[in-house]
Amino acid sequence: MARSIRHQRPPEHGAARLVFVIIAVLATLAGLAYFGTSMYERAAEQRRVTALMGRKGNFTPLPALDLHLGARSLELKVILELKPKVSPRVADRQRERIVDQLYDDIRQIEPEDLVGPGSAERVKQSVTRAVQRETGRDIVKEVLIERMVVK
Repeated sequence: MARSIRHQRPPEHGAARLVFVIIAVLATLAGLAYFGTSMYERAAEQRRVTALMGRKGNFTPLPALDLHLGARSLELKVILELKPKVSPRVADRQRERIVDQLYDDIRQIEPEDLVGPGSAERVKQSVTRAVQRETGRDIVKEVLIERMVVK
């Protein structure tokens, strides 16, 4: 009796591969959905913060000043908040001239006036005038005094 020898094929792994590919695709889609949702939530939160607090400020610092005013001296560090459509480069290009103009303006203030009430306002007005004189435009929204020490 002659037996026919059949060649046995290795088992097919096509179904297992298909399941693996489907799982990988679903995991990738789930990851993309998670990160997409978190990015959307972050953007929505940023919009809520902007709606409550307004847009971010447009800031540029001036160099620290150490002014000798006769018997007294003034250490001053200010940051300019510029109007929204003004580039900080406008003030940066004139920074040294603004500082010189500010030095001249503050020297005209009596040293005793830098200690009393309203002294911060006087300094802020001097900074605003110095910036306006040197840039030729009204670009300052607010002057923020970071440090002001009268010795």
